[in-house]
Amino acid sequence: MPPRKKKAAAPVTPPFTGFSIAISGSIPNRTQASIETDYIAPLGGVLAKSVSASTTHLVTTETDYQKPSTKVKSAQANGIPIVTFEWLEKCLSQNLHLKEDTYGFTSQSQPQVDGTAKPRNSRKRQASQAAENDNGDSQRPQPKKGKADDGGKPKEREPKIAEGQIAKSFDVKIPVDEGAHRELLNYEVYIDDDGVIYDASLNQTNASNNNNKFYRVQLLRSVTGDYKTWTRWGRVGEYGQSKVIGSGSLEDARKQFNDKFKSKSGLSWDNRSDNPRPGKYAFIEKSYEPDSDDDDSKDEVKTEVKTEVKQEDEPESKLSKPVQSLMQLIFNQEYFTNAMADLNYDSAKLPLGKLSKVMITRGFQTLKDLSELLDDPSLASSKYDTSFPQAAEQLSNLFFTIIPHSFGRNRPPIIQTQTLLKKEIELLESLGDMKDAALLMKADKKEEINKLDRHFRGLCLSEMTPLDNSGEEFLQLKDYLMDTRGSTHNANYQIQQIFRIERDGEFDRFDTSHKAPRDRRLLWHGSRCTNFGGILSQGLRIAPPEAPVSGYGMYGLPRMSIFEAPVLVMFDANLLIMFGKGIYLADMSSKSANYCCPYISNGHALLLLCEAELGDPLQTLTNASYNAGETAQANGMLSTWGQGITGPSKWKDAGCVHPSLKGVKSK
Repeated sequence: MPPRKKKAAAPVTPPFTGFSIAISGSIPNRTQASIETDYIAPLGGVLAKSVSASTTHLVTTETDYQKPSTKVKSAQANGIPIVTFEWLEKCLSQNLHLKEDTYGFTSQSQPQVDGTAKPRNSRKRQASQAAENDNGDSQRPQPKKGKADDGGKPKEREPKIAEGQIAKSFDVKIPVDEGAHRELLNYEVYIDDDGVIYDASLNQTNASNNNNKFYRVQLLRSVTGDYKTWTRWGRVGEYGQSKVIGSGSLEDARKQFNDKFKSKSGLSWDNRSDNPRPGKYAFIEKSYEPDSDDDDSKDEVKTEVKTEVKQEDEPESKLSKPVQSLMQLIFNQEYFTNAMADLNYDSAKLPLGKLSKVMITRGFQTLKDLSELLDDPSLASSKYDTSFPQAAEQLSNLFFTIIPHSFGRNRPPIIQTQTLLKKEIELLESLGDMKDAALLMKADKKEEINKLDRHFRGLCLSEMTPLDNSGEEFLQLKDYLMDTRGSTHNANYQIQQIFRIERDGEFDRFDTSHKAPRDRRLLWHGSRCTNFGGILSQGLRIAPPEAPVSGYGMYGLPRMSIFEAPVLVMFDANLLIMFGKGIYLADMSSKSANYCCPYISNGHALLLLCEAELGDPLQTLTNASYNAGETAQANGMLSTWGQGITGPSKWKDAGCVHPSLKGVKSK
């Protein structure tokens, strides 16, 4: 027997393995690229273009630390060690990870990321250019004392440094604003050494004055080293007016940019993520991922041409015809446009690919404030120090400022009814799902694969099987769909296809999640076709903490009940939150069908038939209760049954449909 080979010695782990190191400030005789090549990479680390939650260290200078710069403030907010360049030099010379404490800064600058440091009183702003009087509706100060003092909402103020405003890669391309190409040839958006993108979209809505306007400002740099500040302003949905300012130097262009931003928003550029100032424009944070939507019309034309050429050589789909049809329905760009137009969302101002989670979160928080005001009008006086109509208008203006809407020349509405509130909640929920779908549509475009197959793969489903329309499984489910139509719902549909689906790993999670007495049922969930890319890839999700607890629709699971969606029904259709935040399912198919909005998808609609674990017993209610989730949890219950007028007369075991659907009820 030959002797065993001696095990090779394990390679020594580089001391910076797992380190993500950002650099801020000007290091003498060094560029960020050379520091990465000569110091960080040899020790096993990587260079971080920006400071984020994954960054482990920030290397900076005394000057940059005392400012403090954007990266310094972000590092302080996240508890990231801040060290001198000497730390890198010593670590490299000794090939060791040396303690950061020895190489820190003795004079601690005061971080402003928590919002406690207020911007200095701005001087009287200089006379603006002709026809640029867009912030003239600073009318009387908005009396929002309670709103300004947001001490009880720390989560809302955490992301002080706009993450989306920091370039996350060296090859990111920021679209130059519409119209700038005509006046400034061969210019690009300026990104400073800290990765800060000098591109600001501002928005302001004021219902009383019929204002719904935007202001765009960019610092642009030419290939020859000339710097200009580009501005454009007007009513949302229109081109408006534009102007180029600046002497050509970076210093002057940056000053012009900062002055414009502050005069319009009331905030300094460094504090751009603070809550919007009353009577001023709000900064709309964008996402600048390399494959996000491009505003540049030239690029859009190029994309269309490339698409036409590629379609000729596109590989054939390996999916079955029914699944191909479903992918075409879920990822139909025309239906996305219809859905956003139906909800008055201005996709031209803020395309889905550039919509940031921060703005959706702020939108939800504003709707939550509105919901509380509608439930308790006395808050107008106690919290906002004004009348109910004025408080409702202020919050409505803030919401439409944060989430751009296109109303044409019509006056922006005031959200002071549950119906209007519900529509805006639906918008934000749909935007989240459509954004997920938009990201799936853009993934792995370079790979040689049919686009429908690529979309399907992005859903990460273990199974999507079209059922035989003459089989027992199909016929049983068809009966359940047709026999659970309420007489008052005016629902009339014709089934096109039924799919059996399974999300990866969800059956295992479903079976092991609860040890309490069980009561599983097959229940319906309806939503717009455009939401299903997000639903199938991410699952049904409860609204975030910032969302209101009122304004949704019926048959609730206020706590996160466990569910699997084994059946997807595709059909043609002619066609309130009552129990707080939760996943809403129905035992009447027509109730869920009312949420499908088939008019935006050419008469097509999708329903999920979900296997839901309700627990036993259920909390039973006949009237609305926005704290149903809390009362159910306090009584050891998983879900709430909101009883309406009509429901199934009895339940039967779904094992007759498919073995995997065999019902479970502990008694």
